[in-house]
Amino acid sequence: MMLVTNANAPTHSANSPHSPLVTVLFGGEDSVDVGMVRIEVPAGAKMPAHRHNGSDVILTPLSGAVLITKDETTVDLGAGDALLILKDETVALSNPHQEPAELIVAAGPATFISTVRSWPLVSNASATPA
Repeated sequence: MMLVTNANAPTHSANSPHSPLVTVLFGGEDSVDVGMVRIEVPAGAKMPAHRHNGSDVILTPLSGAVLITKDETTVDLGAGDALLILKDETVALSNPHQEPAELIVAAGPATFISTVRSWPLVSNASATPA
């Protein structure tokens, strides 16, 4: 088993204005085939159209809501909902709402998490075996 606590998980930013903060929970630097991140999306934050670097991802908001846009389709994803984005799909994320949103994102394989780990570090620590 491996335990990651909020205190020892590295947080990254995509280094663009109003970018969400992404805390890496698992993946991207070990032999684990899946990864997980927690994303904090402030009100007004946006991520432009992007792919997830060869990973299928499942987004699940824990609180708040975000808009996910693919081509001409937009989904308002709220707390408790889940959205599967396939590795070849290009999507954009935004939070036009008044409240921040917090999401859990699972990725398999964990190649997307490797990309996140290359973003500028906001805080740093490492996972501890349990």
